Amino acid sequence: VIMKAAADMGVEVVSTDYVLARLPQLLSGSGQVFVIDARPGRNYDEGHVPTAYNIFDAKFKLLYPDFEKLGIAKDAEIFLGIGRPCPMSLNNIKLLKEKGYTNLKAFVKGPVYFEKSYFEVSAKGAKKAAGKGARIVDLSQDPALATFMASSAPKDRLVVLVGPPASKADNYAAAAKVYGAGYIKPAVFNGALADIQ
Repeated sequence: VIMKAAADMGVEVVSTDYVLARLPQLLSGSGQVFVIDARPGRNYDEGHVPTAYNIFDAKFKLLYPDFEKLGIAKDAEIFLGIGRPCPMSLNNIKLLKEKGYTNLKAFVKGPVYFEKSYFEVSAKGAKKAAGKGARIVDLSQDPALATFMASSAPKDRLVVLVGPPASKADNYAAAAKVYGAGYIKPAVFNGALADIQ
């Protein structure tokens, strides 16, 4: 139903593999590729595609002015979704088309992003994860991940890698390394350890 609705809107449907192939451009911050998460803030906080901007579709009118201030070009490639059928993403696509955005892609084809890569969390999400027993890795203390990799942390446990916002590229690279080592739930929090304690 969602795929047909996207087609009816004249919007290309993309999969997680497509988005992963564009991840370097997303992480570069060039503004040529951008991702929007249309879920409620609480879901976004607990995990989103790295660099994703949150515009909960039910609050579009309230949140759009802050998005507009980012200066994203109207022809920038913008993915909306997380790799599963999502009417909220299609609603945001409709609203962004009305605002003049022309290169919107419905990221509604799976598998869900979080099943194929590391992800990002907000301070609220990282704090909640810590409270539920996630392994917290302070990248300012273990930048090469030597201590973490030498530990015997369960590979199916959530791992939150905490690093300074100024080191986002290094933080994402560390998460990719942890995911590549077989950990299935690595997340990045670009912030200070004090923000989640």
